[in-house]
Amino acid sequence: MTKNETITERELTLLLANLLSVKAIFAFPREFFASSANAAWIEVIYMSLLAWSMLEISFLTYKLSGKKSIIDLAEKLGKKPLKIVVALLVVAVLSVNFITEVRMFSESVKIILLPKTNIEYIMILLAVTICLGQKSGLSAASTINAIFFPICLVFLGFIVIFLSKTYNINNLYPIFGKGMPSILKGGIKDISCFSDILAVNLLLPHLQDISVPKKSGRKALLIASLTMLFICLSYALCYPYPWSKEYLLPVYQLSTRIRAGEYFQRFEAFFEFVWEISQLLYSTIYIFLISETLSKAFNLSDRTAVCYGIIAAVTLVSAEPSSVVSVLEVSQMADTLTAPLAYILPIVIPVLYIIKRKKAQNS
Repeated sequence: MTKNETITERELTLLLANLLSVKAIFAFPREFFASSANAAWIEVIYMSLLAWSMLEISFLTYKLSGKKSIIDLAEKLGKKPLKIVVALLVVAVLSVNFITEVRMFSESVKIILLPKTNIEYIMILLAVTICLGQKSGLSAASTINAIFFPICLVFLGFIVIFLSKTYNINNLYPIFGKGMPSILKGGIKDISCFSDILAVNLLLPHLQDISVPKKSGRKALLIASLTMLFICLSYALCYPYPWSKEYLLPVYQLSTRIRAGEYFQRFEAFFEFVWEISQLLYSTIYIFLISETLSKAFNLSDRTAVCYGIIAAVTLVSAEPSSVVSVLEVSQMADTLTAPLAYILPIVIPVLYIIKRKKAQNS
């Protein structure tokens, strides 16, 4: 590991918070409102507690497994074959998230800024931008993210505050939407929204202290949970059910309702500009995680070539479905298969490693 790939506690916190929050902005699942009606904000709290519990369980293994990612531990457990299997599972989880995100972001650009431009051209432009961003390396991307992501959070806070005059408390009734069973079932199904928490484990080798991921992971999950909670709550207060389950880009939809005097009638354009920065940083970090995972698995020395290949593949796959609805349908099925791995692998692999090491010590 080179020196420029080491990141600090604050950088890790905001990096993780961005990874977890961006999905709520550009790939917000309508299923929250479809399954729980306008009690989606309660489902978010439930999901957050589930994700937090799984994260804390994985933290218990860090003391004995050390500052090694699950890819490194898999190699010690089953040598190269197991390392490749685990790496490919990790790539599958990350790819499902990233492909959906790239398409949703491109759709938002088309809707807001370039309505007459083909989606393919927008995705190519995004791919070129990501190629330029990934050259900076993890440390530079993390530093820039630590500067701009707090600005994005402040901007989101402005949206919540400016919309307060349009809130209708009656839209939240009935409080439990379709009932607690729907909320509990939906929370388990939609926990994939926090599957990017897997990055905590993958970035372990880039940290100086084993206490950093615990502090940063908790703070990041709290920031992301509150971000998603306020989005859901504001959205539910503005739109009664079943209208609330109809819009693909809820934060954009919320921003269109803001009117701040005579000269600020297109607040959604500001939304797009600010969150474009967050999305590009998100994409840069994601490409780094996928390329590093594949490079470790197959002992590849040139990670740059891997990055370009991944960007090209993601762009082609993202552009394939004819509509964003098709993208969401495919991603929902893929999430069902891959999302559990994001929580299971960081627990199972370290536990197996600890058991193997203790057996070796006893013998």
